[in-house]
Amino acid sequence: MSGTRRRRAGFALAAVLWVLTVATVLGGAAALQGRSAYDASRNRVNAERAYWLAEGCVAEMREAIDRALATSTQVALPATWRTLDAVVTALEPAPPGCRVTLQSVGSAIDVNGASDALLRKYFGNNAAQSSADALTDALLDWRDADDTVRVSGAERAWYTANKLPAPRNDSLASIQELSLVRGFETRPDLATYLTVEPSRVCLTTAPAPVLAALPGFTDVTVAQVLADRAAGVWFGDLNMLRGRLPQAPAESLLVHFQELAMMTTVDPEGWILTVTATSGVPAIAVTTELRLDRYANTAVVLRRRTQ
Repeated sequence: MSGTRRRRAGFALAAVLWVLTVATVLGGAAALQGRSAYDASRNRVNAERAYWLAEGCVAEMREAIDRALATSTQVALPATWRTLDAVVTALEPAPPGCRVTLQSVGSAIDVNGASDALLRKYFGNNAAQSSADALTDALLDWRDADDTVRVSGAERAWYTANKLPAPRNDSLASIQELSLVRGFETRPDLATYLTVEPSRVCLTTAPAPVLAALPGFTDVTVAQVLADRAAGVWFGDLNMLRGRLPQAPAESLLVHFQELAMMTTVDPEGWILTVTATSGVPAIAVTTELRLDRYANTAVVLRRRTQ
């Protein structure tokens, strides 16, 4: 009898322990589910706050830009448009909770529209010539519509053999896609002055590495453009720039004049306004990007992206 009672007592204890264990697990799962729901709800609230904070900063920046353009005379308007990024500098610090950048269209090289010569010179300025040829041909093979391999290029067969994504055979969708092209995975620095934004190179806003990639541009030409820009001296076309150069660089410019006229502009074709706002802990970030083009004395929005 005593042995039976002990066995029953042991069974009851085990049953109680199992019930407690199950209850603890279920309670933990319920708590975890509740915590996940709370975190998701909090993140949605912070994302919404960040979105409206970004919208407020965008509105403030657009007002400042429109004010700068509207108060410019017709004579001063081109110079105001060329130096529109000064509006951001004038508003430093940026509106609370926001990070703002304003970059001219044409201050980087469009990888989808750039010519063979432009790409080859850009890469040649930043790598050995053999590497520059390989990078150029690989990029051109990636974006062209066929599977014919250039001399130093790579097409579908090479990527398949190396178990890598096949070429798009079309324009790159983003500059991040460049890292999939053979050779660029080890040279992320080259993407600094490259873009997928359709544009000609803007002579009055492009940085030195972009100007140096232009056919016919010598070191003297680049230095002259940068010196004029710093002094607020603006040239209206390539002929005016050529007139400011010594004989040798002027002749180099003339040799490539027709090609340069097609791939460059003296006025920005637009500006990219990027505003990133954050809210909450952990911070939730929302980025809004606008492409602004000039219409008379105002800036109009041609494109808006929010992510």
